[in-house]
Amino acid sequence: MPAANCVQDHQSLAYDNTTPLTSGQGWPASAAFVQGTIAHMPSQTPLSPQSEWLRPLLEPRSIAIVGASDRVGSIGRTTLAQTLAGSRNVPIYPVNPRQTELLGQTCYPSLAELPEPADLVIFAVANQMIEEQVDLAIRTGCKAGVIFASCYLEGDHEPLLTERVRTRMKAARFPLCGANCMGFFNPGHGVNASWYEPGKLEAGPIGLISHSGTLFITLSANDPRYTYSLIVSPGQELVVTAADYMHYMLDAGQTRVMALILETVRDPAGFVSALEKAQAMDVPVVAIKVGRTETSARLAKSHSGAITGNDAAYEALFERHGVMRAHNVDEMIAAAAVLAMPKRAKQGGVAAVLDSGGARGLFLDLASDIGVPIAQINKATEQKLKDTLEYGLEPVNPVDAWGTGNDFERRFRDCLQAVTDDPDAGFGIFLSDVTNDTDALCGAIAQVTLDVAARTEKPVIMATHWGQMHGRRYPIELTRKGAPYLDGTQNVLLAVKHAFAYRDFRALPKLAPPRKPAAEVIARWRERLGDGRELVEAEGLALLADFGIAVPASATVGSEAELTKALQTIPGPVALKTAMPGIHHKSDVDGVRLNLKSREEALAAYRDLADRLGPQVLVAEMAKPGVELALGLVHDAQFGPIMIVGAGGTMIEVLKDRRVALPPLDSLRAGKLLDRLKLRSLLDEHRKRPAADMGKLADTIARFSVLAASLGDLIEELDVNPLIAGASGAVAVDALVLPKQRG
Repeated sequence: MPAANCVQDHQSLAYDNTTPLTSGQGWPASAAFVQGTIAHMPSQTPLSPQSEWLRPLLEPRSIAIVGASDRVGSIGRTTLAQTLAGSRNVPIYPVNPRQTELLGQTCYPSLAELPEPADLVIFAVANQMIEEQVDLAIRTGCKAGVIFASCYLEGDHEPLLTERVRTRMKAARFPLCGANCMGFFNPGHGVNASWYEPGKLEAGPIGLISHSGTLFITLSANDPRYTYSLIVSPGQELVVTAADYMHYMLDAGQTRVMALILETVRDPAGFVSALEKAQAMDVPVVAIKVGRTETSARLAKSHSGAITGNDAAYEALFERHGVMRAHNVDEMIAAAAVLAMPKRAKQGGVAAVLDSGGARGLFLDLASDIGVPIAQINKATEQKLKDTLEYGLEPVNPVDAWGTGNDFERRFRDCLQAVTDDPDAGFGIFLSDVTNDTDALCGAIAQVTLDVAARTEKPVIMATHWGQMHGRRYPIELTRKGAPYLDGTQNVLLAVKHAFAYRDFRALPKLAPPRKPAAEVIARWRERLGDGRELVEAEGLALLADFGIAVPASATVGSEAELTKALQTIPGPVALKTAMPGIHHKSDVDGVRLNLKSREEALAAYRDLADRLGPQVLVAEMAKPGVELALGLVHDAQFGPIMIVGAGGTMIEVLKDRRVALPPLDSLRAGKLLDRLKLRSLLDEHRKRPAADMGKLADTIARFSVLAASLGDLIEELDVNPLIAGASGAVAVDALVLPKQRG
């Protein structure tokens, strides 16, 4: 939603931009106003210092609307109406020099004429008036604000209006929502600070931050099943960032899950801190991060840089902190509803009861596609189903329990209870379309879900096969009673997948990466990398070896005589690779010769490489055959070193089979990265090829992660390609290290 344009288009109707809002009379004589004293309402929840400064913004004791209007359809009128609709018992002060009363409220000509400084000022005025009103709000002792307008002025001068507003408000420690935002709703405190018109909202467990104005509107009030502790459209975040709102949500104590729709993160350190706090408090986070396809690959010098892209930092960050990443709004809100449940998914798979055999087939197909495990019920559960189902229906999970519909309520209840109680079940689902609020059948089906949910410690939800319903009563009732009613088989399974993923993340042991090398080793490499010179391959391999990563025996030679000498100590067969400075991808210039079995073959290969590319050549022991992987490291401007594990060899950029993570890792987490690669099955035994040693491979990746954590701030890009994994372990065959340039 182009919030700024709406403000610009409507506010000229509500407010004469040529009329000054200041009265010209100076400060009122009231001593209370000069001192900024207000009768404080008692605070319900103590907040940390990190969040306390937001209290005037999010829990204001008085609210002023600058630009309030009586013109129907104007931003000024809808903002005032919605502020009143919040129904909180605090003074509300419309401000408009051309009015004396608006919607039953006394209207004031200026912020300087208010009976007291307002905690929160909602600036419902056009861009041309923002600067004057911001200055006045600060001078008169007001404490926080919301700006809907864009703060972009045609013909503006440096510093631009956005920077002028940011500078003044930060200097005054004046928390601001916006600019170019839709505002916020804080239902638990009865605060509506937006021009959108949802009316009074019920408080609930979901904390929502949306960088999309349209989705802020869509999610805030279109479906009353979903209720919120705080809903924010942060806009440009000139002062208050998404991270600040996250900290407040966590400190206020009403949020059981946070849902984020992010374009970017403007305060990386604060965002990471908020994720760490959420992790410590066991508050799940589900996020949509837009802009996944944007890439900086054309600027990359290494394979790692080329296959990573700008989005990888968020992927790695979410991986580290257990953030559930959704790909669309339906998936996000369904996952938020499930993750907000008081009961968490248990170990095991999905147990489900349906009212259709065909729908069961679709459920199973989608579960396989999405990667949701189906609970494997035991013989005792099978017998319970046999005792309950009509003749001819199979006692399997998922259960098609309808039959003829005879005694359906009891059969549904007993079947759902049986499969949910099975030891391998971690989550229960009842799928049946409730389409009519007045139909007794629908009420009975809804009650089945609530009955089973009340008799188990496992989460139980109800869902539709299709995402469209006629009735609304039962979905709302079930969700409010702790058994969310979700729309559509695919959305349900995606939500359950996130619930299982969060369960597994919480079950991970404390991170235990391998031990670092000695301090003097790290210091030596920090000094070398700090000078900004590119490392030759021999140095790169030595760097890996110092961090405990296996490398082949090798030497750099500059003549046939040096090659002959090196061949006396390096076991054959050998590989020769150009070591001339500036050649990053040796295969691209035909700079590699492999499997040279004799001195004569090696000398011939050397002469060819030296004649075409230059005399510097690396001679190395050939690694044993295995699966080619790649390890990489890139430096992200916001979140620092990002490590990559993926398919290796010459196909690395074609396959783009890779996972990313924030270093460091331990062997357990490294193994989980490997398990999510498409090539994972290649590491198992295949025909005559033995399986790779997964323990040693995971240990190698963990050791690489320690290198990334220890030195990554000095490295722009790093490639280990290929890393050859086999039965005896993993060997790093090639290394490209590009230090960050100083200055």
